[in-house]
Amino acid sequence: EDVDRRNRVLLGYRCGRLLRFSFSADQTATMETSLQFDNKNRTLGLYAKEHFVSDDNVVLTVQGRLDTATGGMEGKLALKKKFFPEAGNPWYTRADVGASYESNTDEILYGVAGKKCFELSKDGLLTLDTKAGLQMSASKRKVWKGKVELSQKIFNFTEDQDLKIKLGYDIARNRPYGQLRENNWTLDTDFTRSWSLKYDL
Repeated sequence: EDVDRRNRVLLGYRCGRLLRFSFSADQTATMETSLQFDNKNRTLGLYAKEHFVSDDNVVLTVQGRLDTATGGMEGKLALKKKFFPEAGNPWYTRADVGASYESNTDEILYGVAGKKCFELSKDGLLTLDTKAGLQMSASKRKVWKGKVELSQKIFNFTEDQDLKIKLGYDIARNRPYGQLRENNWTLDTDFTRSWSLKYDL
């Protein structure tokens, strides 16, 4: 089975189709590394992320960023329990409960999040996703998120090249956004204020 461990819980559920996986103790997670540049920081950043997944869908995510211009570093830890309903559940596709810590804010956030996915094509490659979440700190600072997103996957767009196109609206930030992704390159934009370019190593 040519599916790496880091994707099994994160990508193992496709709109109402529950795929169950088990992990053996000798399996190891694969670290994701990438180079990213955005028009806000205007510096090249080296990113690394790794997911550690347990048999009961508890995911520990460790990620960090190194600013290649200044040498500054920042990191984030997140521990989440993911809940996947039985196939055909009409209410949600996935729910998360957990906590996260970010070095740049130096605080822990506790939160819940949910996602509902609707397949708009028989092959499942065109989907409409709704996402919502709420996080709260010990000082009762609240951070909420809400998005509506249309996603289209195109396999074999050219030889050995797949595409994924996303168009969405960020309700919390009150602005649209889009993403164009091919095998290694990803372009994100809100069409007005910001954009970023990522290359997966």
